[in-house]
Amino acid sequence: MTEYDNIEEQIDNDIFIISESIIKSFNKKAGVVLDTSVIVKWFFKDNEKNIKKADLILKQYLNNEIKIIIPELSAFELANVLRNKIKKYQNVNLEIIDRLYNLGIIFNIDKEILKIATKIAVDINESVYDCIFIATAERFECKLVTDDNSLFSNYTEYRGKKTEILLLENYPYS
Repeated sequence: MTEYDNIEEQIDNDIFIISESIIKSFNKKAGVVLDTSVIVKWFFKDNEKNIKKADLILKQYLNNEIKIIIPELSAFELANVLRNKIKKYQNVNLEIIDRLYNLGIIFNIDKEILKIATKIAVDINESVYDCIFIATAERFECKLVTDDNSLFSNYTEYRGKKTEILLLENYPYS
């Protein structure tokens, strides 16, 4: 049984996609944007590193210590991971998608975030997909937590950076 399974009852099943006004009204201390490399660790433990740090972030969210925001793109990336797991193992449960939406942390990407992401992608030579997470963190003045070393390195060196990016292994809160 995964850590997520142990705490799933705490999740409000009525919240799906959140709006910007809901994000601003959260009564939580710090905000973090997570990319899919972190979220995958909540559901799949095999061959993953930094699982304890990922689970810590989820626990902090459920304990109302932090707010988590993820762009809707993450749901599609997680679905692609599921596709690959299903092809390999044949028994992966599609309810993982429900579980992600039930957390109430998914933010719908708007054109401003897409424009910012595109500019950053050009400037740091990363995909627009990856830069959506950076742009979302910039928009909400949150830190970005990733387990993607390339994205971390390229954004860290970016002169135009407007937000802090952390590698999951260095997530400081415990």
